[in-house]
Amino acid sequence: MRLRALRFKVLTVIAAILLTSTAFGLISSYLSPIIPRDIPTINPAINLSIEGVPENASAGDVFLVTATMKNNANRPAPAVLRFEVRNGDGIGFEEVTVYADCGAEERVTSKTLIYYIGRHGPLLAPNGSHFPQGTTVAEVEASLGEGAQWQVVLREIRMRDPLGYEELIDPGFNASSGPVASSSQALKALYYYGMVSASDGSSQNPADWTLIVALSDTVVATGGNSTDGFLMEISLDAQGSYNLKFWAERPDGLGIPNHAWKCEPL
Repeated sequence: MRLRALRFKVLTVIAAILLTSTAFGLISSYLSPIIPRDIPTINPAINLSIEGVPENASAGDVFLVTATMKNNANRPAPAVLRFEVRNGDGIGFEEVTVYADCGAEERVTSKTLIYYIGRHGPLLAPNGSHFPQGTTVAEVEASLGEGAQWQVVLREIRMRDPLGYEELIDPGFNASSGPVASSSQALKALYYYGMVSASDGSSQNPADWTLIVALSDTVVATGGNSTDGFLMEISLDAQGSYNLKFWAERPDGLGIPNHAWKCEPL
C-alpha cells in the first residue's frame, strides 16, 4: 500500500512538473501582446517629371528636355535617367542625337534605342535637404547627422562597383589619398560620385573638401554639372513617328551591360 502511494506521489510530481513546463513554455513564447504594424509604400523612391518634349516635331528639330528627379527617401539615393526612343518605321543611331554631359546609347531592336544620362549618379540628398555648391563636407555631415546613412551608400557602391569601392574612384582615374584614408563616410561617398574637391587632395579633413555641385533632393538629370537639362536633335533625314518613354533607375556603376559611355554627343 505504501509503495503504491509513493508511486502515485512520484507520478503526481512528474505530471505537475510537465504541466508547469508546458504552461511556462506557452507563456514565455509571447512576453508581450502581439502588435501588428503595416507599412505600405506611399511614394516611389524617385519622382520623375519631364518637360520640353513637343507633341509634334519636324525633321531637323532640336528641343531642350528637362528631366527632374525628386528623392522621396530619408537617405541619399543615386539615380540615372534612362529613356527609350522608338520608331515603328525603324530607327538608326544617327536619327536621334542627345547632347548630354555624359551617358550612353544602346540599340535594343531595329526600331528601338535606349539612352542613359549620367554614368553612376547623381547622388540625391535625403528628402527635404539641399546643400549648395561650396558647402563643406563637414557642414553636410553636421546638418544630416547619423540619419544620412552614408554607410548604406558605401555598401551599395561596394556591391555595384567593387573596383570603384576598393579605390573609392571611378575605375581608370587615380584616387586622392585624403578621401581614401579619411574616416569620414560622407567624404568617401561624395568623392566617389565626383561631387567634391579640395586644394589639397591628401587632406583627410571633411572641412577641407567642398561641394563642386549642389547636393540636393531635387536635381535635373544632365549627367554632369549643368542644371538646364539636355538637348535632343531629330535628324534632317528622320521619318515616321517617335515614341519616347522616360524613367529613373539605379545606376549601373561600371556600365553593365557593355554600354559605350562617353562624355560627348550621343
